Amino acid sequence: MHNPAWFLSSSAHLRYFTGALTYFAQGSPKGLLHIALPAWLAAKGMAPAEVAGFLGVIMLPWAVKLLIGPIMDHYEYLPRGKRRPWVLTMQLGVMISLLGMGFIDDPVTQLGQLMVVGFIINVFTAAQDVAVDGMAIDLVPLEEEGRLNAFMSFGKALGWAATSAVTGTLLVVYGTKVTALVCSLSAAAVFVYLLVIRERHGERILPWTAGEASPKNDPPPSFFKVFSDLNHVLWTRPSLVLILIMFMAGLFGGYGRALMPIAAVQVFEFTTPEWSQLNAVMGFAGAVLVLFLGPIIDRRGAKSVMGLTILLTGVHAFTLAFTQEMWTNDTYVLVMIALWILLLPIIMICVLALAMSFCTSAESATQFAIYLSVCNIGATVGAFFYGAVAEVTNWSQNYALMGLIVFLLLLAILMYHTGGHPERLLEQESTGNRHMRDVHRT
Repeated sequence: MHNPAWFLSSSAHLRYFTGALTYFAQGSPKGLLHIALPAWLAAKGMAPAEVAGFLGVIMLPWAVKLLIGPIMDHYEYLPRGKRRPWVLTMQLGVMISLLGMGFIDDPVTQLGQLMVVGFIINVFTAAQDVAVDGMAIDLVPLEEEGRLNAFMSFGKALGWAATSAVTGTLLVVYGTKVTALVCSLSAAAVFVYLLVIRERHGERILPWTAGEASPKNDPPPSFFKVFSDLNHVLWTRPSLVLILIMFMAGLFGGYGRALMPIAAVQVFEFTTPEWSQLNAVMGFAGAVLVLFLGPIIDRRGAKSVMGLTILLTGVHAFTLAFTQEMWTNDTYVLVMIALWILLLPIIMICVLALAMSFCTSAESATQFAIYLSVCNIGATVGAFFYGAVAEVTNWSQNYALMGLIVFLLLLAILMYHTGGHPERLLEQESTGNRHMRDVHRT
């Protein structure tokens, strides 16, 4: 198979489709674990602190992605591509671990076992995310990054939207065994596709088939080189502000993901299928919207679009907090919750684009993983934070706290100024070192 259409380096359309599909595969477990299951558990009468604790634990693998990046940057099997072997391996792990959920007889009384399986599923999903992001940075020209992030965000939003709708119904009607089987079969279909495509011309499809490493792939850098270059970039002012943005964005996301499904079921009286289907409809609408936002982000910048979105999200949270007398109005509640779901994919694409634009080429997997790990650490903290305050606050105060988190995120965004791409920062560092050596010799 030597058609250029099947090589990621040769086809922009294939890059967009593959980015969307791999992110769909990452979004699918989230639709099950982060949307359908929490609502289902809340409907079973589980306390908010328990549901939030479940979410906090299963999110932990996303918080330690930074440990995976250096391994992937260093250990490579270039005859099959720089990142593709890792992507394939992790997708296989997702497929198998999803099946494991079907062996839990009663997740409500066996919450510990459900946590373990959910944790393992997210280990493979998070690791694959690192590999896919590294592959995108390696193969995608700078002028395509906004559009690629739009397709990737579209895929993830579509993944968790479609999966939440399907699994929300399957959990109620058939239980976890059938739900786990359906999700695993979906993961298997993505795995088959990944077996067919390749990164560059001449690479092997399978380890035992013909092919060789592309000369365009440099040998993997040493751990010392990876961490030396990262050290120069990560501790710059723009990078530190970016880290703060990623943490606050994650904190908001984790807090909201814990609060919203519980409130939807226990306060606004949604059923699990209704909540999942609303997420599906609005998630799909958000996914379509981000496709149009990709070119806008390329032109206007991720910072501007994200700042405006965060401002709207903050206004939304405080409005919901201070209009409790309107919560009995079904139309008002539906519109407000739907708007919140719609804003999430937009924030997602902006976070991805902002982090990707500040990554160097040689350490892309490690650097991008560090930024997103900080975001996911924030998400874990946010879920646990909601669990801690849920017992001592009312629902209106919970939404006001979410608005406060959004306001702090907006302040961090306003502080962000790059001062140049990190590749130039490394060049400046290298030039400065050479100058100092010359002065010393003189």
